Amino acid sequence: MQMYVEAMQPGWNLGNTLDAIPDETSWGNPLVTQALIQQIAAQGYKSIRIPITWTAHTGAAPGYTIDPAWMDRVQQIVDWSLQSGMYVLINTHHDSWQWISAMPTDHDAVVAQYTAVWTQISTRFANYSNKLMFESINEPQFAVDDATAMTLLDDLNTRFVNIVRASGGANATRPLVLPSLHTNSAQNIIDSLSATMAHLNDPNLIATIHYYGWWPFSVNIAGDTKFNDPASIGDVNTSFDNVYNTFVAKGIPVIVGEFGVLETGNDAVERGEFLKYFEYVTQYARAKGLTHMIWDAGQDFDRTTFQWKDPELFAILKQTLTGRATNAESDLLFIKSGAPVQDTGINLNLNGNNFVSLQDGSTTLVAGKDYTLNGSLLTVKASELAKYASGAFGEKTVLAVNVNSGPSWKIHVRYYSTPVVSPTVGTNTGTFAIPTAFNGDLLSTLEARYTNGMDAGPTNWTPYQQFNYAFSPDYAHNAVVLANNFLPGMPTGTINVALHFWSGQIVNYQLTLQAKASGSGSDYVIYDDALASGWNNWSSWAANNLADTTQVHAGSAAISVTPGGWGGFVLQNGGPAMDTSGYHTLVFWINGGPTGGQSIGIGPIQGSVWGPGSTGLPALQANTWQKVEIPLSSLGVDGSAGITGFYFQNWTGTDAPTFYIDDIHLSPVQSSSALDVIGTVPTASTLTMTKGGFTLNRRTNQMVQSVTITNPTDSAVTGPTYLILDALSWNTTLANANGSTQYVVPSASPYILVSNGTLAPHQSLTVSLAFTVPSSGGITYNARLLSGSSSL
Repeated sequence: MQMYVEAMQPGWNLGNTLDAIPDETSWGNPLVTQALIQQIAAQGYKSIRIPITWTAHTGAAPGYTIDPAWMDRVQQIVDWSLQSGMYVLINTHHDSWQWISAMPTDHDAVVAQYTAVWTQISTRFANYSNKLMFESINEPQFAVDDATAMTLLDDLNTRFVNIVRASGGANATRPLVLPSLHTNSAQNIIDSLSATMAHLNDPNLIATIHYYGWWPFSVNIAGDTKFNDPASIGDVNTSFDNVYNTFVAKGIPVIVGEFGVLETGNDAVERGEFLKYFEYVTQYARAKGLTHMIWDAGQDFDRTTFQWKDPELFAILKQTLTGRATNAESDLLFIKSGAPVQDTGINLNLNGNNFVSLQDGSTTLVAGKDYTLNGSLLTVKASELAKYASGAFGEKTVLAVNVNSGPSWKIHVRYYSTPVVSPTVGTNTGTFAIPTAFNGDLLSTLEARYTNGMDAGPTNWTPYQQFNYAFSPDYAHNAVVLANNFLPGMPTGTINVALHFWSGQIVNYQLTLQAKASGSGSDYVIYDDALASGWNNWSSWAANNLADTTQVHAGSAAISVTPGGWGGFVLQNGGPAMDTSGYHTLVFWINGGPTGGQSIGIGPIQGSVWGPGSTGLPALQANTWQKVEIPLSSLGVDGSAGITGFYFQNWTGTDAPTFYIDDIHLSPVQSSSALDVIGTVPTASTLTMTKGGFTLNRRTNQMVQSVTITNPTDSAVTGPTYLILDALSWNTTLANANGSTQYVVPSASPYILVSNGTLAPHQSLTVSLAFTVPSSGGITYNARLLSGSSSL
């Protein structure tokens, strides 16, 4: 079986296709053609995983009959894949969370459906060759503790093997793939799967896990911006070592059934770090005898043109099948405007390959004149870089490090100046854009803290928020955009924001949140036992009763709504136009009825335009009236004179239980959750630094520099105080560093503790920096001070 799995290397996932809900093209991919399958095989892929969601194509109990047309379509794609020469794996995919996850509370019904589905699949493919595999379930999950969940998965995997083996034909020995809980590689979880395989005692079983990297790196959160950091590489090693020792070393093969990064297809993970991740993961999997199958939901191989959208990534994946690909500590080289252009070094990771040449575009550079190579240290000469130190900011050229085997490593040379932010105003509802002149630099991460030192943002366990979830750079429109989940719910006060850039620059910003001014006057009543004059519900596409007495908040009646999938209840004013500019908050009471749990969204109507914004409510509580206050600013219509209605929509595609709405008003009072936000550029730190010159200590053979830190103000500055050296030049190390930063980005920057206490007014302290003597060039660094925090 190990030879069987190794013959599958490498593998490809036909993602977001037959697993899409409800149909093959629902998630944006085209219909699969035989030409596509043939092209995947032509790219060198030896195996294909075809994820399949059966739920929408399965009939009701007790038969749970699979739609014959759907089964035929699955068989057609399986046939094409086998005819192309590839090994083929099919499974039950999103069924895992659609109905199989209910196993703890509805065990017998889940088992009945699972048995029926796999019996039908096994029967259809019983006489297929053993190049077709079955996988019991994708990413199994149950809303219980892990110990209970692993017991349930053991039950399900055991039933799966018994169902298939009893179905006749080639299924008696067909290779079967069993996942761990969540397809996770934690030791206790794979130990459970190992125990399942031991009691099954079946020689044709394969274990599977998925791998999407060290989570903080894979989504860019908590300051984990670089793959080189020990946590990211260590996670790969630990995960693959675990499964090797638990399975492969004991004769049970392993498929990494999906791998990638969670933020594929955007700039959350910096380009060079992204490529280094894929290079390391694939080569280490191969070294451990694991077959990997890349998750491609349409982002990698164009299914219409049959071209790789990222040929550089594909070249790396091909190289790691037989060796390793070359990379470097970074794929970025920055030239700062106004600073002397210097020789710049980049440490290469040749990974067993030999350096051949360095190219600037189509020009091959001259060793000794344009660059030098000393071991793995590539130094690009100032004379080569100087020609790019003028003109427009941004990428100026791409240097290619050519090697004897595998693709070149690309180094993007960027000309930049320190980014500049500007003041602005907005609200804490919706997005908030910080005007930013990027000046050729690239945003790495964003740090946010309240002035009391507490973390600020939607992720409150780290000050470094998640890229493309809490914030994102908008280079085209010169802004750093805080997402609509960043500021809502935050109290009044001040947040200090630090924008960290890949050049090493850090730019500070300040957000002051304060209560909005309310209007005056009475509420505008839309519903109170009955609709107000001029209002109607004619456009509703959900069953409703405007005079229901089953659940009433106040008065004699309420509105009941029983929506089908995506059903909506609409209130519109068909009378004379009303001036709504003085109202700021939509207020109503809502009740989830006997069942509760409904997912309801609210949106405004302006004339014939639905929107521009909408907001979702938390799951409704059963038999409980809850007061809801929605700032009109969160719906994009605060101050609008032309609001003509609101809609309440079931945000799921399945029928929802009846819920109730009562006492619907527009209020001139601002919601307590609606705040004005004032963005300002803070003044520079009150502390100042004075750097002395370098001297050579011949006894220690170190270059020594004195730096004096001064508090020039009449107020004490809270400590501790650190001097942090970001972007320290490649040719030296700080020999007497107290440590390196972990949570202050850039991570791994050396620092010196200046003072454990406060700096009194006009107090000065001097620290000594001891550097190793550089082999060539000068010593440079970006110095910054951190006060009032001990979290490094």
